[in-house]
Amino acid sequence: MINEDSKFPGKHHSDKGKWIGPWMPQWRDPGDKGAFTTLRQLYGDIQDASQALKAKRDALKKTGEFTPAGITGKLKQVARAETIPAIRTAAAEQVRRFRREVESRRAAMKPFDHDPKDIVSEMRRQEVRAWLRTLKPDQRTEAVRRASDPLIKEAALSVPVELTGLLPSTRDDLTRELIEARYGDEIAALNELDAAVSTVERAVDGARDDVREALGMIEHDFNAEFRDVEDEIDRLAELRASKPQPKIDFDTIVSTVVAMNYDTQAELLEKIQNENKRADHRAYMDGLAKLAGKAG
Repeated sequence: MINEDSKFPGKHHSDKGKWIGPWMPQWRDPGDKGAFTTLRQLYGDIQDASQALKAKRDALKKTGEFTPAGITGKLKQVARAETIPAIRTAAAEQVRRFRREVESRRAAMKPFDHDPKDIVSEMRRQEVRAWLRTLKPDQRTEAVRRASDPLIKEAALSVPVELTGLLPSTRDDLTRELIEARYGDEIAALNELDAAVSTVERAVDGARDDVREALGMIEHDFNAEFRDVEDEIDRLAELRASKPQPKIDFDTIVSTVVAMNYDTQAELLEKIQNENKRADHRAYMDGLAKLAGKAG
């Protein structure tokens, strides 16, 4: 599927009309690795998973060997064992990881650095706050908003709003203004990442809706039938995310790898990548084995 607005796979809407959005050309990494590269791959893979189920449905119909109920039964087996796990795993692990990254980076943005040990600066801020309290409310707001010296705004933000006499909305505006001035480029880049993550999140919802449509199920019945699979995938994803990482002697590993020739290094890297993929699949496929058996 190629949409007119983007050279990357994807579509604007799910088959039920749910808005997904195209993958935008500016969402790309400088090289061939990075957040946008991973998200772009997820964007395509998630939609491909639902398309594969519909292709399976069409193929079963063409054979003429199955009743509508028989086709639905076989599709439910595929959905339980393959399609739902593919879509849900992407949502439970990869997309959630990028969503948390966006939220944590935004939460880490501060309007200014406040060093409690800097007594001189704190005394100056106290003087500013004392001066602000002598002004009428409208004058106080105007003085802070139009201040050319950032110290005045810092003084108003470094204590609870009740101590400044400013409205909470004014404080919020000041905070946003200082953060934008301080992190302008990073905010712009983060907004692009946020938009890409949101698009993939919508792709998850749209693909899930397409699967439900392919099975001819109403939302209530679909949720009831596949909730156990999705809950188990979520549980396993949380376990993997919280699993403590073993301590590694990096110096020894690096010295060993450096001593290898180029071909051996490349072979080792390929084996590590393949083993990581197998380990990820084993982790949730083992947990889904019993659930997948219910489709029979």
